[in-house]
Amino acid sequence: MARTIILAIAVIACVASLLQNTAAETTHVVGGDLGWQIPPGGAIAYVTWASMQTFAVGDILLFNFTTGQQDVASVTKEAYENCNPASPISRKTTGPAEFSLEAAGDYYFICTLELHCTLGQKLAIHVTGPAPQPSPGPSLPRTPVNYTVGGNIGWAIPPGGALFYASWASFYSFFVCDTLVFNFANGTQDVAIVPKDVYETCNINSTIAVFTSSPVTITLKFPGEYYFTSTYLSHCSLGQRLAINVTGTSTPAPAAPPPLPPPPPPGNRTSPAPVPPPVQPPPSRQPPPPPPPASVAPCQVVGGFYITILSIIAVALISSSVE
Repeated sequence: MARTIILAIAVIACVASLLQNTAAETTHVVGGDLGWQIPPGGAIAYVTWASMQTFAVGDILLFNFTTGQQDVASVTKEAYENCNPASPISRKTTGPAEFSLEAAGDYYFICTLELHCTLGQKLAIHVTGPAPQPSPGPSLPRTPVNYTVGGNIGWAIPPGGALFYASWASFYSFFVCDTLVFNFANGTQDVAIVPKDVYETCNINSTIAVFTSSPVTITLKFPGEYYFTSTYLSHCSLGQRLAINVTGTSTPAPAAPPPLPPPPPPGNRTSPAPVPPPVQPPPSRQPPPPPPPASVAPCQVVGGFYITILSIIAVALISSSVE
């Protein structure tokens, strides 16, 4: 009997650990919408994608590609740098392909097909520490975020063409009250807010605003589409342009304070008449309290479901020992 109870407790602990680890892992779709292929802008596309991610032990890399047209191989750093597919650590030829990040450290991937790696189909990532555990309780309201356009490259003619800034923007969600920071060398660049047709044609015949002194900080005050470029000759056509979409608000608007009572008339030295207390509406007319957020219910249900499974396992094992 005692041995069966110990076995039941061990099973419960194993299942609970499995459920916890499964909930913590993250699947990273390599390249986002671009997938795994020869990138139009060269290797900078996957460098940019990786710089926007946080990789943790237990996460999964998902490579989306067409079977027969691409493959993916895990390789050493030397093979990655030299695009040498001769001795891969592992290789997968059927898409989509998954790689589990089972330990902290550097990981390198290439496509072994001829010239694919040389043309930029290669990926290097760094994995640090175990996956963070989800924090309990509701999340705090989102506060405005400052985004440095282009990351470490800043605002310049990008090495990979217009794909670079399109790829950078695709990894963020922009909200009203967020800010964009454009870093550039004064006298060599500028930042222009332009209409959509100017952004698409790079015909700088009209601008909404132009900023010439770095750094330029632009607050996103309204939802909608924003378009930016440089007015310097050929900079736009060479890829120095950015389009983003701003939705929603980052923080709820504060409630307006109640109006103050009017001051007493001048010359009136007598004590003001007492202000009667505000009339409270009948309890029956007060609106019902708002329902809890919809996101809370699934978490509670899922947790209860897991606990129910563990309880059934324990009861079944103990019952079988009694019989």
